[in-house]
Amino acid sequence: MKNQSTVNSTAASAAVPVNNQALLALSFIEGCSVMVAELAGGKMLAPYYGTSLYVWASTLAITLGGLTLGYYLGGEWSKKDLAARRKKLFRTIAVASALVVIMPVWANFIMERTLDMNFLTGLVMSQLMFLFPPILGMGIVSPLLISLLGENNNSGKAAGLVYAVSTLGGVIATLLTGFFLVPVLGIAIPCVVIGSLLFLLNIFILRPGKKIVAAGLLLLLLPSLYFVKTSREEVDGKYKILYHTEGMMGQVKVMDFTYTVANKQYESRTMLVNNNWQTWVDRGNFDFSFLYYTRFTKAVISTMPAGSRALLIGLGGGTVAKQLEHNNVDYDVVEIDGRLPMLAEKYFGLKHAVENTVIDDGRHYINVCKKKYDLIIIDALLGDKVPSHLLSVESFTKLKTLLNPDGKVFVEFDGIPDGSEGIAQKALANTVKKAGYYYRTYTILPGTFKYDIMYVLTLNNNTSYDSAQTVADSYFPIAQSLKKFEMPLNSDVETVITDDNPSLDYFLRERKLAFREAEMNEHLQDFTDEGVPMFR
Repeated sequence: MKNQSTVNSTAASAAVPVNNQALLALSFIEGCSVMVAELAGGKMLAPYYGTSLYVWASTLAITLGGLTLGYYLGGEWSKKDLAARRKKLFRTIAVASALVVIMPVWANFIMERTLDMNFLTGLVMSQLMFLFPPILGMGIVSPLLISLLGENNNSGKAAGLVYAVSTLGGVIATLLTGFFLVPVLGIAIPCVVIGSLLFLLNIFILRPGKKIVAAGLLLLLLPSLYFVKTSREEVDGKYKILYHTEGMMGQVKVMDFTYTVANKQYESRTMLVNNNWQTWVDRGNFDFSFLYYTRFTKAVISTMPAGSRALLIGLGGGTVAKQLEHNNVDYDVVEIDGRLPMLAEKYFGLKHAVENTVIDDGRHYINVCKKKYDLIIIDALLGDKVPSHLLSVESFTKLKTLLNPDGKVFVEFDGIPDGSEGIAQKALANTVKKAGYYYRTYTILPGTFKYDIMYVLTLNNNTSYDSAQTVADSYFPIAQSLKKFEMPLNSDVETVITDDNPSLDYFLRERKLAFREAEMNEHLQDFTDEGVPMFR
């Protein structure tokens, strides 16, 4: 049997009228919490599952599904009497806000244990366990708040106020979190702060006498604050983290580690963007890259006279930009992530990355640029992220206006894995042909399309670069002219990539899944075993 004083205290708290402005304040912070949870949830997923359309579609579906079920349950609970509604509202907000506070710890715990699942199963299961519950709780809140504000039969006005205030909170939280909080503080701290604020405001407004509940917040904060602290500590093991930040453009890490292949050890340095291998070099010789396609950019660049002009779309750690510098080619870079030029100079030995880089989307730069170039390199393909807007017929048509008459466009693209029809690769060939280019295709290994394919586009039948040589080294022991790597790609499909039909994501869907699963199996498990933080 309950203690009579407890019953009386609870009844008294429930009987105290709540100011409408206070309830709207709860609605505002609840709206903030929804968007922080959704944005943070997507960012927490990125180092494990990437940022492909699958990930964002799943994130949106889980969020909308949680809100839908929450709205329904909140509507059902709104039929209860006033005291019961206030009690439900208090408990729902308490639980939902607590789940936001511990989301960084819980999400990391869950995803470390879903790595062994296949990509889609692990992705959806992870979100159902760490993102769906707090969003469900937030969905329940709005109908209950509307019912409390609409006691005087002003339900329409109450509904409009709650959704307007909640949405305003979401808008402000989205802008603050995306543009300021995540880049400066990381992913975890905004969750802890907004969850704690909602937890305390809930107690202050609905249960001002429940001070012991407020003390319980300390128990929730301990694991989250410990996570924040340890994720920023230096890792003592195989990987040495030189740089780690979160941001709207994704997570960026620079790490040193010893790489062993064919009984040979290399002291390597890598730049990871959402745990995709953006740049990977020998840290004793930044010109030595472990990414094969850079041997081919180097070969093409070597044919250009000093003083030529080049445009590089996609900087990364600057391996290709460094090749341009070595060959005295004047170059401009377009890079959407403002952090990378500084990192290319600080950690990868570039000299002019900051001064030569325009922070912009590649397609926007193409649309507004008035300069002319002798070489344009599209180096923007990253793991499971394919920039369809840069590879459409409209984009290539505009690109022609930036080329000098004997200019070239170099595009690095995915190879055709065993069992694939190569529709994406053939569609790209169709696209550049429709845009009015001559094109030739080259492969990493002679005679097979299995690995990267390089497209070289010209405005005329220019073969001046055929004699360019790939340089052999201990990692890539094939020194031959580019002509030896040429392998015609005959298209038996009619598909063309357009702005209205950016079909690359669809045609590469299986490759994206296979890539991320391979990444999870080959590298992410090793990162977690070695204590490398997946996010901060």
